[in-house]
Amino acid sequence: IVLFIFLSSCTDKNDYIRNVYVNVEIPINQPEYSDLSAIGNTIFVNGGVKGIIIYHANLNDYRAFDRNCSVDPSSECARIDSINSTIAYCGCCASKFLIDQSGIPVDGPALLPLKEYYTVLSGNILRISN
Repeated sequence: IVLFIFLSSCTDKNDYIRNVYVNVEIPINQPEYSDLSAIGNTIFVNGGVKGIIIYHANLNDYRAFDRNCSVDPSSECARIDSINSTIAYCGCCASKFLIDQSGIPVDGPALLPLKEYYTVLSGNILRISN
């Protein structure tokens, strides 16, 4: 019976962090977003569950991840609080995630990746949605 309950409770891997409506437009040519002009740079913006990380991956390729850490995501401190190069750090549980590789965990207790959002660049407007 326990095995049946465990197997029937499995959900899609992207359901571990709350689903909230995300529809953010970022005018990347504005001064407050100037850090995104260089490939490899990141910024934090409002939106998502606990904020959004925007990573400039390639010429016209931007990636967006929720800052909510995948380890105990309902915890108040489960948040990505810093990024060094392409490694996002959660100070709460000491997990590390590669934002240049779909937010996969590389160290710490995290087993699931960061929640990734869709991005579309149209002119100077970066649209982030789910």
